[in-house]
Amino acid sequence: MVQLADYQVNMGQEAVFGSQTSIEELDNLNKALSAEEITGRDTTNLTTASGAPLKVESLEKTLKVLTYSSEDMTIWKNIPQSPAYNTVEEYNQLTSYGADQGGFNNEGELPVEDDSTYVRRAQLVKFLGVTKSVTHPMQLVNTMVGNIVEREIKNGTLWILRKLDRALYYGDSTMIPQEFNGLLSQHAQNDAFSSLNGYMTSNSVIDLRGATLAESNIEDAVNSVIENYGRPTQLYAPPRVLSDFVKNFYGNKFIQPNTPALTDGVMGQRVRTFASQFGDLGLNFDLFFNTYPTRAYNSPATNSCSPAAPTPDGVTPIAAVASDAQSLWSSSDAGNYIYAVSAMNRYGESALAVLSGTPTAVVAGGALDLKFTNTPSTYAATCFRIYRSQKGATTTASSTFSYCFTISLSNLQAGYDGAAVSTVRDKDRWLPNANQAFVAQWDTDVVEYKQLAPLMKMDLAIVSPAYRFMVLMYGTPFLYAPLKMTRIINIAQG
Repeated sequence: MVQLADYQVNMGQEAVFGSQTSIEELDNLNKALSAEEITGRDTTNLTTASGAPLKVESLEKTLKVLTYSSEDMTIWKNIPQSPAYNTVEEYNQLTSYGADQGGFNNEGELPVEDDSTYVRRAQLVKFLGVTKSVTHPMQLVNTMVGNIVEREIKNGTLWILRKLDRALYYGDSTMIPQEFNGLLSQHAQNDAFSSLNGYMTSNSVIDLRGATLAESNIEDAVNSVIENYGRPTQLYAPPRVLSDFVKNFYGNKFIQPNTPALTDGVMGQRVRTFASQFGDLGLNFDLFFNTYPTRAYNSPATNSCSPAAPTPDGVTPIAAVASDAQSLWSSSDAGNYIYAVSAMNRYGESALAVLSGTPTAVVAGGALDLKFTNTPSTYAATCFRIYRSQKGATTTASSTFSYCFTISLSNLQAGYDGAAVSTVRDKDRWLPNANQAFVAQWDTDVVEYKQLAPLMKMDLAIVSPAYRFMVLMYGTPFLYAPLKMTRIINIAQG
C-alpha cells in the first residue's frame, strides 16, 4: 500500500510533511517546480508557469470518432445492388394479367380475348460527390491518424454514404431536382393513387396518429403487402421506433428462474424477428431514417448557398378553416399553434421564417391555411419545409418548431392539398416530430439500387501545394412494385 511516508523527504530529523515543519521550510516548498494544470503549449512566453513548460504533452494516439460509422447505414448495406448502363434506367412492369372477368365457356366456344397490361417506367441516375483537400505541409507533419490523406478519403467516403443512406428513404426529385427518388417518394408517386388523399387513405399507408409501433400495426402492414401479391420479409425503422416497440413486452415478459440469463443478471428484451401470420419479418434500424430535427425560431441557414427565407403574406399569413372533409385534426390535437417555414435547395436550408408571432387556433375537423411567397435569391429555392410549434404555444421565442412536411415550389404556386394558389393547407396529415417505418418484400423483384459507377476516388489537378480529390458515386434506387411495400407514418418518438 502506498502511504504518505513514501513521499516524505527528511530535513534533518523531521519530515517535510511532519507537524514540526518550519515557516522557512514551507517557503522553500513554495519555490519548488510544479507541473500545474496547463499544457505545455499554454505556457508560451510565460515566466510564471513554474515547471509546466518542460512537460511533454500526453495525447491518446487513437482518433476518437464521435460521429457515425458505416455500421449505422443499414439500408445501404442491405439493399440489392446491380450495375446501371445508362443515365436513364428503364424497366417494364407487368401490372395485370388481364381483367378479372369471364373465363368459363360453352363447349367448343372460342374463349373471350383479354390482354395483359405492361407499363414502361424509368428512373434517372443521379450523382453524389464531395471534394476533399489536404495541404502539402499537413502531409509532412506527424499525426495521430497516420496517413492523413487516407483518413480524408475514408471521411469523404462516409460523408457520401451518409447522404446516400438518408436519400434512399427521403430523396425526392420533385423537391430537390438533383436528388434521386427514394423509396418513400416512389411509393407515393405511382399510378395506383390519383391524389394525395387517395394515397394517404389507401391500405398501403398505416397512420398511427402519434402512437408507438405495436404488433398489430406490423401485422396490418404485412397483410397489406400480402393482399397486393407480395411476400414481406423486412421492416425498416429509426432506432427509437424499435426501442419503443420492444418496451411493449417489458410488462409481459416471462422470466424463467434458474437460467444463466437470470443468474447473470441479464434483463431487458431484444426482438430481432417478428413472426407474422405469413412468415418471419426481419427488424432493421437505421439512424438516418430519423425525422428531421427541431429548430428554434432564430436558427440560422445551414449553408452559405442556402436560399433566402420565405416571405410571409403581409395580410393573412395564417387563416383558420372551420371545416374540411379530409381534415384529421382531432379534439386532442386542436388548439393554438405558431407556424414557421424554411426554403430549401440542394445546398441546404434557409433560416426559419415565422409566419405569425400570434398563435392561431385550429378546431377539430378544421384546417389551417398558410400563405407565404418565395423570396428571390442568388441560390433559388426548390422546396419548402413546414414547421409547427408545440400545442398551446404563446410566443415565438418560447416555441420549439418541429418538422411536419415538405412541399415543392410548384405545390406552393398551385396551392397545396386543396388550398388556394400560393397557399398551403395543413389538414394534420403529418404530425410534427413523428417517425416512419415500412414493411416490404426485400428482393430484386421489388427493390434494387442500380449504380452507373461504384464509390470511387478521382484525383484533381494540383494547382497549389495541396492534394485535392473527389469521392463520387452515380446511381439510383428502384421500387419496382410500390404496392409490395407498406408505409407506417406518424409514429410517436416515445
